[in-house]
Amino acid sequence: MKTFVHSDSAGGIHVFITVDAPDGVRAMVDVEPGLSVAEIDAGEFKAPATDSEVDKIRALMQGYRAPVSAAAKATLTKAK
Repeated sequence: MKTFVHSDSAGGIHVFITVDAPDGVRAMVDVEPGLSVAEIDAGEFKAPATDSEVDKIRALMQGYRAPVSAAAKATLTKAK
């Protein structure tokens, strides 16, 4: 499973995407103007299967920031 976030220049997360596909599958993530995309190390997250799980991830993401850099792979940090 791969996990991506779309974030703004302050590190605020706007979109959280999980992709669970067989090895070898490739995809491109389309980003709105002004946002950056980073693949994150999300070992603790699992792809949500229910609306309740989606809501929990949304609430959790409000407490995190994405790094503000040109990194292609990132680790989320707790927001201050």
